[in-house]
Amino acid sequence: MERDVRIWHQSMTDLTRLPGYSGMLREHALRVGDGELRVDLHGLDARTYADGVPPVAMCGYPWFQHLADVQIVENAMAAERAGYDAVAISCFVDPGLELARSVVDIPVVSSCETSLIVASAVGRSFGLITLDRAMVRILTTLVRSYGYADRVVFLSAFDPPVDEFELDGAFKGSRALIDRFTELARRAIAAGADVIIPAEGVLNTVLVRNGMRDIDGTPVLDSYGSLLRFAHLLARMRELTGLRTGRSGAYARPSPQIVDGIGRLTSDILMKCARDAALV
Repeated sequence: MERDVRIWHQSMTDLTRLPGYSGMLREHALRVGDGELRVDLHGLDARTYADGVPPVAMCGYPWFQHLADVQIVENAMAAERAGYDAVAISCFVDPGLELARSVVDIPVVSSCETSLIVASAVGRSFGLITLDRAMVRILTTLVRSYGYADRVVFLSAFDPPVDEFELDGAFKGSRALIDRFTELARRAIAAGADVIIPAEGVLNTVLVRNGMRDIDGTPVLDSYGSLLRFAHLLARMRELTGLRTGRSGAYARPSPQIVDGIGRLTSDILMKCARDAALV
């Protein structure tokens, strides 16, 4: 009998601040894992976010994205050293994805790219619904870079926007958010979407909690379930068929000496930035 596949779940949030989300992630991982997956949850350093600032409010800042990328790459390397079979980045801005793939041999997957891949197996045109306009801008760039621009017929955000703290409260059973999502999804369907993608991790988990699998017959993708199962697929293919990340192009892997040197330099630079910021 095959062993459980160990997956390092990497969130872009500080999970200690979102108890409803964290609890639902654990429940959902057990359900979609179906006895084959062991998923351990990890977030960013608790000091990443200022008190009361939701993650979505930070995603639009390139400097913040860089800080998140650095943490996620370091955590991917830690996951490989600890014997995990795959890293699943549960965030739709796909932070650190390409960087992490370039420095570890275990599979690294992330929410946006995975959702587009899975949706393409069950539909031709997709509608993405996210939290705010900054996320729309980021997702537009990602969709284009992944080659799906012609298949995404609808990409929109809640108006007024919502954040993760509001979503965390929706785990208690609020219908208002579900109704707003349904309205946007029907607009996506009218635009030609035959798959709806909730393009934010906490949003997706709220919808799963409320049993939303389709709207008017159009499937609503479970992006987190898809992420974990895709990570499982690649980990098993690596084990059974030898499939590996390509190293001759986009994901060329630096030598251990280069990785170590870059790691030390990055730490020094970030420490200097922190000291400088404290003096301002």
